[in-house]
Amino acid sequence: MKAFFIALTALAGLAMSDCAAQLRVARDATVGFNGIMCSNDTVPCSSIPQGLQNTVMSFRGNRDYERILLGFDLPLNTVQKCVLHIPPPTEAATDTTGVTVSVTDNIWDEATVNGYTKRLDAERVAEANVTKENGAVVDITSACANANNHKLSVFVDTTSSMLTFNSLQSGSSDVFVLEYVF
Repeated sequence: MKAFFIALTALAGLAMSDCAAQLRVARDATVGFNGIMCSNDTVPCSSIPQGLQNTVMSFRGNRDYERILLGFDLPLNTVQKCVLHIPPPTEAATDTTGVTVSVTDNIWDEATVNGYTKRLDAERVAEANVTKENGAVVDITSACANANNHKLSVFVDTTSSMLTFNSLQSGSSDVFVLEYVF
């Protein structure tokens, strides 16, 4: 009988414990918002889709503003904790670079998104320092809690210099990941 109560207590503990999932980014892109011209000064660079490249980049310059756009598919509408794991950058101008994470709408397609099709507005939910060696971990629970239809989209912006990361298309395991606790 004692063994039965021990087993029952263990099962109850499992039922009340949190479940977690590691969710790889489902969609990613670099989106340019700038006044620079490409293709021999005939096409605005911000109109060129960059969603199917092997890297994503965030950059803030004089006339150039590039943002990383990430899309995640969430398993549930309820969440207890949601943490964005930013991988170590493949390129960084400094050892440590500040980033902000802002939630945006889910109205975009990875293959066609650009600075003309994606709205610039977003609500900042977190900031962190990304290191060349370890990347960063950022709590974005508020963004996940307010996600619509099991989808979450966020911009990752640098606060100073350029950062480049592997994209989903690179085939690397070192991409953006959400730790989703429900």
